[in-house]
Amino acid sequence: MRRKIVLEGEELAYELEYKNVRNINIRIKPGGLVFVSAGSRVPVEYIEDFFRKKSAEILRAVKKYSSIKPAAADDRLKDGSNVYFLGKPYRLRVESAASNMVTLCDDEIIVYSAGCSTDAVIDAWYDTQCRKVLRDIGHIVYEKFRDHVSREPEYSYKKMKTLWGSCNPVKFRMSINRDLIKYDRELIEFVFCHEYTHFIHPDHSAGFYEFLSGILPEHKERKNELKAAARIIRDGKQ
Repeated sequence: MRRKIVLEGEELAYELEYKNVRNINIRIKPGGLVFVSAGSRVPVEYIEDFFRKKSAEILRAVKKYSSIKPAAADDRLKDGSNVYFLGKPYRLRVESAASNMVTLCDDEIIVYSAGCSTDAVIDAWYDTQCRKVLRDIGHIVYEKFRDHVSREPEYSYKKMKTLWGSCNPVKFRMSINRDLIKYDRELIEFVFCHEYTHFIHPDHSAGFYEFLSGILPEHKERKNELKAAARIIRDGKQ
């Protein structure tokens, strides 16, 4: 139910919803949209009297949030969603802020958004983590191959639909699926080991798997673990 009220000489529109709640709850969202929920027996006069008592606080908040654009309606990630980082699920909390930022706090991942899409802020943060974390894991794995691969290749991190990684032995480049930043370090190391082995054996011959087994004896188990993790993280299936 859409209603209007005048507070300190300013007309304010708000959406009123009657719910099974005990208190009057006022929420102000990006764009300055005001939403009110109250018990079904609470008179409108009582609600609007509550508005007037809190008028200064409400108007300050409306002014603050009016300059913030609402998040895209088709955002996949919302408050309460699971967001994975290095194999651990974090509960997402979205906060409005003057600038975009992501922080980890215990079991929460907090997105501070200056009116941007939550998905876009998380994607940018994942990109940054890929350049830091995946690069460091690549350095560590290279030490296992130093005697067989002349130098460390050029790394790139991008979204891939069907591959976890790929390499080009001629141009000495390795591409890693950016989504791996969501998985356990051991599974990320497995993908790097697999791709590094391709610098020695370009195909999936018996020699390829023999060499990979010498570097990572448990590679078959890791491959199965990666498939199982993907069903949870990527497909949302337990």
